[in-house]
Amino acid sequence: MMADLISGFLDPGFAAACDVTTLKRCNGSYVTDDLREREDDLIWSVRYGDRTLIIYLLIEFQSTPDPTMPIRIMSYMALLWQDLIRTGKHSVRKQLPGILPIVLYNGESPWNVPDDIGAAILMPDPVLRFRPSVPYLVVDELRLTMHHLDETRNLAASLFGLEQSSKTSDLFLLGQRLNAWMSTNPDLDPLRRDFSLFFENTLKTDNNKPLPNPFCGETMLAEKVKRWTAELKAEGKAEGKAEGIAEGQRRLLKRMKAFGMPISEIAEITGLPEEEIRHLI
Repeated sequence: MMADLISGFLDPGFAAACDVTTLKRCNGSYVTDDLREREDDLIWSVRYGDRTLIIYLLIEFQSTPDPTMPIRIMSYMALLWQDLIRTGKHSVRKQLPGILPIVLYNGESPWNVPDDIGAAILMPDPVLRFRPSVPYLVVDELRLTMHHLDETRNLAASLFGLEQSSKTSDLFLLGQRLNAWMSTNPDLDPLRRDFSLFFENTLKTDNNKPLPNPFCGETMLAEKVKRWTAELKAEGKAEGKAEGIAEGQRRLLKRMKAFGMPISEIAEITGLPEEEIRHLI
């Protein structure tokens, strides 16, 4: 996800020079109490170009505009540098590693806070050169123009797209696109399961019913059917009655139908005739 944030939302030249295979989460490596209390921050390191420069990406998640953000960003960057020096991870005699601060914002009202501490400080012209300048990048998720990323395989853009979608049909289509290309990479299976759970347990229709799950592909569905079958067989045995097993079979078929499976596919998986399936559900 962090690699996609770099490639999809930062300067293309910068993104191309970043070796995203070296991305490493740095949270937990700092001992300053002020930083440890910031559980929402995501701090990563990445190699840039052919140099040993380490870029720290500091991510802030905000749901409402924070007028103190320019001050906070400047203070967090200073704390990071202090920790690097104090813990011996960086020599005080060398130039400090660059820090790229990014604010992820998903509030309803547009972000209206200065994106540089310099713009928040009043300084007389004769001493203007002493005014600090610490810019940061704001990713305003609900107001992003997503069309240029629609055809790219970018997880960060897709996640922001989910937040922007207000219609059930839009959410389902976006989920279908995500599932289509994520299914080509087995390494993304755990993340596909996370998205599947997101659709099943978080997203609801207006009448509080779960949305259709576009991530319920053949592999995941097979796993679900296997688990459901085992659970329902166990319930039937516990009841010790033939009608208990029959009721379990009926519930299994209804679950499969609820996931949007056509009768023909249910018949192929269960081995039951289509007419019997229609009768049971």
